[in-house]
Amino acid sequence: MGRMITLGLIGALLGFTACASVPAPQASFHTSAPAGVTVVIGPESQGGAPVRITGGALGSAVVTGEAQPEAGGWRISLRRLDWFNNWANGWTQASFLLDGSLLARPSGAGGTLAVEAVPQLDVVDSASIRYFDTYVRGDRGQQEFSRRWNRIQAVCAGSPPLKPRAMERWLFPELYGYDKPPAPDHGRVTVQGFEWDTDYTKTHFAEPLRVLRNSGTLLRDYKESPGLWLLALNWKDLWK
Repeated sequence: MGRMITLGLIGALLGFTACASVPAPQASFHTSAPAGVTVVIGPESQGGAPVRITGGALGSAVVTGEAQPEAGGWRISLRRLDWFNNWANGWTQASFLLDGSLLARPSGAGGTLAVEAVPQLDVVDSASIRYFDTYVRGDRGQQEFSRRWNRIQAVCAGSPPLKPRAMERWLFPELYGYDKPPAPDHGRVTVQGFEWDTDYTKTHFAEPLRVLRNSGTLLRDYKESPGLWLLALNWKDLWK
């Protein structure tokens, strides 16, 4: 029969437990990073095993792949990331193709998870979007989501390291509060009844992104997919 190995990266060793769906005992290992992430390997079948990675900085995302046993551990090939996000008036679902690799090694009461090749989160395989009663699927869904993802990646690539609350304030101080008050005569533009600080935009955003912030496009990206911003901010740090 197969066996299931769970690497619980949640701050403490979970211990050995029985699992009704898997005949062999389930082994649990603690490792220090990435924090809050759980990696499940198994059950093993024909020399390999499915892999599922969840939690921590992944948020609602689920990373899956395949593992092969290797010299007291497992070599993991990451294949896919599935992501889902609700918002007040709809939802977004997307799947990315991955090509990264990890090495999991249990050791005594603990274990390690080493990154051999950082997975690149660039290829959108499919996406579906719901706006109120409108559903956008297929090629159009993939294209709309890809454009949003490209905008978010471009902004996050130029942002300082940010936590969720700080991210809101950095992106949209007009809504979430300035670190220091703007000058009384700062530049302004009003779009759909909302006033944007164009001086702040010029100071903090690269030129190709300024029109996206001043038009409200980035705010819509954030309101409809906040978890996607966190995923973009945390992705590379997650695999250090």
